[in-house]
Amino acid sequence: MHHQRIAWSACNNIFRRSYSCLVTGILILSSRGIVDAFITKSSLHHHPFDSSIIKSPSLSQLHMIPQYEPTVGVLADYAPAATNLFNNMKLPASVVTAGMVSLGFATGFPKLPKDTLDKVYSKETRALCDSLERFHIIVALGSVTSELVVVLWSAVEVNQLTEKVYAPAYSVWDFIQRDADLGWSAVNSHFVLGIAGFVTMLWLRAYVMLLVVKASRPLQAGASAGTAAALCLLISIVNRGVESGGGQGVGYGGSILDLFVHYVTLLFKFATNVESPGPLQFSAIVLEAASLFFMLYVFITESEVTKPPAIDEEDSCPLIDLDEEGFNTDGLTEQEKEKFATCLALQQKAQNTLQTMEENKKINEDEEEKKEDTGSSGVFM
Repeated sequence: MHHQRIAWSACNNIFRRSYSCLVTGILILSSRGIVDAFITKSSLHHHPFDSSIIKSPSLSQLHMIPQYEPTVGVLADYAPAATNLFNNMKLPASVVTAGMVSLGFATGFPKLPKDTLDKVYSKETRALCDSLERFHIIVALGSVTSELVVVLWSAVEVNQLTEKVYAPAYSVWDFIQRDADLGWSAVNSHFVLGIAGFVTMLWLRAYVMLLVVKASRPLQAGASAGTAAALCLLISIVNRGVESGGGQGVGYGGSILDLFVHYVTLLFKFATNVESPGPLQFSAIVLEAASLFFMLYVFITESEVTKPPAIDEEDSCPLIDLDEEGFNTDGLTEQEKEKFATCLALQQKAQNTLQTMEENKKINEDEEEKKEDTGSSGVFM
């Protein structure tokens, strides 16, 4: 039975770390601080009556790689259609942001209750919940800021598309690739990162809540697997959309990673553009790289792979004979000794509480008897 518990605990640790690696892999390519992109982006728009700007070789390097070739068709004004696309991203991002702020910061993270005779949590379990709480804060912060980037960038793009005059294009995809490539790839990238972080926040809270209500290990594994399935499906939906792109085989690539790479590459090109540099964009890239480095460092140094498997916290405390002098714990493991000491302290505390209650009850009974005797003697007098 003990070997089965160790095997199950090891499988559970592997599953949790696999899920964490999946989420970390999604967050690695995120780049958040792009505030000055809205200032520098306006100088890079094409004017329909200035052919020298459209043919400028220094600006063509900021376009999609390889260079996008528009499909031959009828030229038309697709700025209103592009405006609708950015509005379609802004509204859902606003709603999700409100929910994440409430879930991540306004509502406290679930806490494990104190140990009782019916339920004892090991130090490993409590340390794991503390780690999950810290991880929840980081995920909530990254998710909220990503969605705020979507809201702000979409609003600025809508304003730009409404205020300026743009050259006709062959399609809305042709228009976006030419005049709003960075904004569109950024909005989609940060929206996906925020949604993935939102799902991760839900899983972290649900996992600890299941521990609080004494859920069985199979139920915990089932809930975790279901959440991972939903996250995989969400990413698959985005992968299909990225693969479809603008139709006719034109798009960012075949998966969400291609979208992220395109966004980061384009952001770096805009930040290092000689004609219109973006110092805040470049600072955002550097700070984000430093942030990912420190998080990876913490993830490696605080790894729980080398820790021994936790004892089965589903077992209640055994009944210990407190009248016995000395307790033999030679045949117990370190985890079992730890649990025995916790159960012994809890049982002694419970016994002391019962003794105190009995003493108080006896004192109250004696006082009642004295009152009755005093009342009886007064009647006879």
